[in-house]
Amino acid sequence: MDFTGQIVFITGASNGIGKQLSIDFARRGAVVIGCGRSIDRLKEVLKEVRQTSPASLMIGCDVSDQEQVHGMTEKILADFGHVDILINNAGIGMRKPFHETDLATIEQIMRTNYFGAVYCTHALLPSMIARGSGRVINISSGAGEIGTLNMAAYCASKFAMNGWAESLYYELEPLGVKVSLVSPGPVETAFSRDFHDSEPQSPPKLFSSSSDVSQAVFKVIARDCFKLIMPRWLALMCWFKRMSPGLFRFLAQKRFRPHVAVPTRQDS
Repeated sequence: MDFTGQIVFITGASNGIGKQLSIDFARRGAVVIGCGRSIDRLKEVLKEVRQTSPASLMIGCDVSDQEQVHGMTEKILADFGHVDILINNAGIGMRKPFHETDLATIEQIMRTNYFGAVYCTHALLPSMIARGSGRVINISSGAGEIGTLNMAAYCASKFAMNGWAESLYYELEPLGVKVSLVSPGPVETAFSRDFHDSEPQSPPKLFSSSSDVSQAVFKVIARDCFKLIMPRWLALMCWFKRMSPGLFRFLAQKRFRPHVAVPTRQDS
């Protein structure tokens, strides 16, 4: 696919999926604008991206901060005029029982994973609507399709993204702006490696690579489709859940029950 001359903005571009997307879009001729919190990692990504796309740019920004997003998007529109494709990829996660998770952590996950996408989209959408052209691609997760033990805060942020994106699809399709969701299972990145020692472990068949996810993004663009769940085993699990929700929850509970964290009782 050729994206020569198109402006592609990718959040969470400093590593993992965002880094791979930045490299792959640059190789296809796009001018890539990436953002992230780690300036050092962004500099390394930019070196690689500029080998094939010299006009590309990386910007330090925490998308959970509305003021930072406002300043960043104003600069992007002033310098480039518009954005053709926005990819909401930035995300953080954790695996911990809900009752052991402090509220500040839950709020930070929601601000980054959900509101970060909201802030960026809300800022860039008016220019897309004015042009009658644009695309918003949201990198969600299998955790936005299936609730998972000890990941309540992360699942909540991804379920929120999925419902928000579906609503936007109906709003924006008639206006010429496309909205898509890519929902991968666990991805072999530093993000998921943080959970390697925690239970329950995800089956190997559910894992993908950053490159797999990047190719899935190009696939939803080529097919002009709303949602792609990957890999195939995860898509089948989601289909089974939709067809037989009660049976799915029964089997999932059997799988999860041995790993439920029981609070220590304190005598009064």
